[in-house]
Amino acid sequence: MPIYEFRCEICGHVFERIQKMDDPWPACPKCGEDKVFKLPSVFGFTDAASFRAEREQAILKRARDYLIDGKVKDARRFLSRAQEYVKTDRINRLSEALNKRKPVKGGYISRTELVVTKKKD
Repeated sequence: MPIYEFRCEICGHVFERIQKMDDPWPACPKCGEDKVFKLPSVFGFTDAASFRAEREQAILKRARDYLIDGKVKDARRFLSRAQEYVKTDRINRLSEALNKRKPVKGGYISRTELVVTKKKD
């Protein structure tokens, strides 16, 4: 059962109770009045800004992974869908930068920088 915090409207006393969600609110233990209201608990809700920031980081990481793999087209498509749900400046800037970027013709080619061979005696 969860712990709820209550505050008395008459005397201002703040107290906690362990009770079920559908139980009636308790009376104040200090003055005995029934005029109490439930306080919002810190653990009862999440911060919308932190949730949005975590979601933005996950979207940008996935877009970065697409770009590392050389999938510019997939990154554009993913960001265009993500902009509908998470509207932030960083996602908009990355999407605009990708729209200006031209795809490389012929795909991505990796070149060997240095080849070391042993000389036979």
